[in-house]
Amino acid sequence: MAHCMEDHQGNYISWEGGWKLNNTSEYYVSLSHFCNHTRDTIYFWFPQRPRQFAFYICEALGTHLPLPKTMEEVYFWFNLSANTWPNEKMRCRDNFWTSLIDMEEENTWVTHYDNAPALQVAWKDGEPNGIFYENCVKIEPIGLADINCVTNIRCSICEFKQLQIFSFLGTCEQELRNINFIAYQEEMGGLLFKGYGEYHIRKDGDEWVWVNVVKNKTLARLDPNAPMGMPMGRRVWHLETKVCDQMKGPRTLALTPCEDGSYTCNDATCIPHENRCDLKYDCQDHSDEEDCDLITKPVNYKQDLPPRPNKKQGLGSLPVGLKITIETATIETTKMTMQLTYDLKMIWYDNRLTFLNLKGNNSLNKVTHSSMITLWTPIIGFTNTGDHQHTVVDLETSLHLQQLTPSRERDPGAPGEVDLYPGGENELVLSRKYNTIFVCDFDLSLYPFDSQHCDMHLKMLAASSNYLAFNDNATSAIYVGSELLLEYHLGQPTLLYDNSREYSEVKVRIPLERRSGYAILNIYTPSLILLIISYVSLFFRPHIFEVRVMTTLTALLVMATLFTQVSASLPKTSYFKMVDVWLLFCIVISFLVIIFHTIIDNTLGDKISGMADVPTTIQVQPFGSPPSTPPKKFRTYEKVSVTTAGYISIARYSVFILFAIFNVIYWSYIFG
Repeated sequence: MAHCMEDHQGNYISWEGGWKLNNTSEYYVSLSHFCNHTRDTIYFWFPQRPRQFAFYICEALGTHLPLPKTMEEVYFWFNLSANTWPNEKMRCRDNFWTSLIDMEEENTWVTHYDNAPALQVAWKDGEPNGIFYENCVKIEPIGLADINCVTNIRCSICEFKQLQIFSFLGTCEQELRNINFIAYQEEMGGLLFKGYGEYHIRKDGDEWVWVNVVKNKTLARLDPNAPMGMPMGRRVWHLETKVCDQMKGPRTLALTPCEDGSYTCNDATCIPHENRCDLKYDCQDHSDEEDCDLITKPVNYKQDLPPRPNKKQGLGSLPVGLKITIETATIETTKMTMQLTYDLKMIWYDNRLTFLNLKGNNSLNKVTHSSMITLWTPIIGFTNTGDHQHTVVDLETSLHLQQLTPSRERDPGAPGEVDLYPGGENELVLSRKYNTIFVCDFDLSLYPFDSQHCDMHLKMLAASSNYLAFNDNATSAIYVGSELLLEYHLGQPTLLYDNSREYSEVKVRIPLERRSGYAILNIYTPSLILLIISYVSLFFRPHIFEVRVMTTLTALLVMATLFTQVSASLPKTSYFKMVDVWLLFCIVISFLVIIFHTIIDNTLGDKISGMADVPTTIQVQPFGSPPSTPPKKFRTYEKVSVTTAGYISIARYSVFILFAIFNVIYWSYIFG
């Protein structure tokens, strides 16, 4: 092909000869003239109309009303109007609307389309005069003046640096030549939209029509009640021929100047596409938060049938991922239960669905409740619960869509910019918070120095493992609450999968390490002190049998009471727990001490010998002399027999040796 700066003949068409020219004029210009891309500014003029129309028309055409900042610009618009319309008798020669308003705050002038402050304005002397009801601005030959927005009508000028391209959306046309139009103006207030192909949008009498100029056929007519009586924006058209498999009747179409990456508001203004349905109003008419549905279903969609895996996932079962975030945990050892508060997310793909206008911020891709309850969702059963609970879809459930792949196409039948995302490549995430009591199976044989685990036993109930299976690559569980509970130290959970059964299963195993400090302070320490008291009674004087026996018996009774209390605070088991062994040992030792006391007492005689009377001395002293210290009374004992002393020694050593041997075996078994 010919290049701009080179005068080639062309590969397909000869520009030098072979052309038959009729009624033409020849001009010879330099080659550089054709390389000059400068274009003249284009102006569209509209007669006197209210402020609402003036603010609408330029925005709907993809530009803004003028805003002169200097007097030179004011003179420019005045001279341009005089030269363009020399015979215009109306006020369009010197009175035009601008884009300034101060409706929100008096004397704070902003542009109506973005509320940006106007820092430099070519005001006429004495303007603005501060009258509170004059909230709009007009251009006069000597400057700008504020006027009443309601009672005034003025002309409008729209300025374009180049021809404005429009898109006609919702027609199901695939080729751009049948979608794109260029706006022209042949007379004041008139508009004509010429397509690149065979379509035009023009005004025929008092109504706007969409016509096929090649076939001379009217395709649709604009609804007579269309806002502002103009076709720009999202409007209702009445079809006169088949469009998008729709026969005659009303259909919403959109004529928009917005470029790629923008979204068209109902009034034809443009906002960034990512600002649509972002939980705040961006369009001035608030239309960006309308029609925010994110999912479309095929006609043959059935809610009770699970989706099939896509090509990347193979021909097996549809993988369903779980994200479990455990927030709080309460363990009751006596009931052998674990109460958890957790957030459960189920993740899967559904290649039957098509998603609309997904955003990178997944929190904005929330499906409405009315749409969510019409979709297929997995059902997970909680096996080890008392009443066989399972996941539910209710008002507390939320469904989000996660964008993983970019959009590849737009919906040609939608009256707006609607990006399509395949459901087989972008995830559905169903989340809900649960509070569930799981039944545990604790082995308390080493209590209180044991380590346990309790499982969340989850089973897929929506379909068998031939159709649905837990996805181990997309499943995780984490505990974010306090690791230190009253009795246990919680570790991070692990996952155990079992897809070999009829229904796929997974166990979330939570490790529990018992905090033994409570038992040591409240069981072992008191019992050890009582045991020492019983043992110390072997060192009492042999002849005070009642004291020795009462001391040991009291310790024995207290230990029996302690044993009863501990047993009541733990589940009943058919086996001995280590704490039971300890307390029983303490009771047996105390009982053995009583036996030793009895044997020792039997080796003593019935009469307690060794007690001798101390002679009393009567001393007479002179009157007035200080009293002397009385003599001390004391008792003396005869030594016990060798047999009794031997029994006492045997008792002391045997109890100590038994205690030592037991502790070596006991603690070695626990920590070994």
